Amino acid sequence: SFVNSQEWTCSRAVPELRLGFLGSLSSGKSSLVHRYLTGSFIEEESPEGGRFKKEVLIDGQPYLLLIRDEGGPPEQQVC
Repeated sequence: SFVNSQEWTCSRAVPELRLGFLGSLSSGKSSLVHRYLTGSFIEEESPEGGRFKKEVLIDGQPYLLLIRDEGGPPEQQVC
C-alpha cells in the first residue's frame, strides 16, 4: 500500500530510499508515480504534485521508498 503524506519520518528502523520526479507540467510524472504505486493508470492531471511512501523489498531487505513528484518552471522545482 502507499500513503500520500507530508510526514516523511518513520519510527521503524527501515532504511530510506528517496526518489524525485521533476519535470514540466503535464509531462506525465504523476501518472507514472500513480501507476507504480497502484498498478492503474489515471489520465487526470495533478498540478500540485505530491509526496508518497511505499515499503519495498530489494534483495529481501525492506526499504521505505519516499517519492516526491514536483512540476513547474525550474525555479519552482525542489530537490
